[in-house]
Amino acid sequence: MERKKISLIALLAAVLFISGCTGAETDAQFTKRVFNGLVKGNQKIQDSIDWEKFKAFGIDTGQAYSNIVSEKERADYRKIFLYNCAFTFRAAKGKPAVISNWRVKSREGDNTIVAADTPVGKALLFTLTFSKGKRKLAAINWQQ
Repeated sequence: MERKKISLIALLAAVLFISGCTGAETDAQFTKRVFNGLVKGNQKIQDSIDWEKFKAFGIDTGQAYSNIVSEKERADYRKIFLYNCAFTFRAAKGKPAVISNWRVKSREGDNTIVAADTPVGKALLFTLTFSKGKRKLAAINWQQ
């Protein structure tokens, strides 16, 4: 009887793993989590951004970040950047919950483009890259 329980548990685990129910975050889920962290000023998402490449709405913040030599100044830059994102989003009366239909738009090499719809009828495009074996947010733009 005990052997049947173990076999049943192993079978259930295998089915969950194969079906993708392992709790692994999809690219769209990852992007939504990072975006929500950005607009809330959540400091915990810092490692999910490719700071040296990051571009937001045509502004190359990565270039400015790359010019900073001191690690303390880089940490301060990241903290202030996240604070400003949250402040600007709140000032514009933005609500993360109204961004919807998160989906992978395309994949090319190490880049994945995730799209999400806004209430004004424009889509946001998020570029994900892989840096040092980790998925990171590298850009945010409006769809043209």
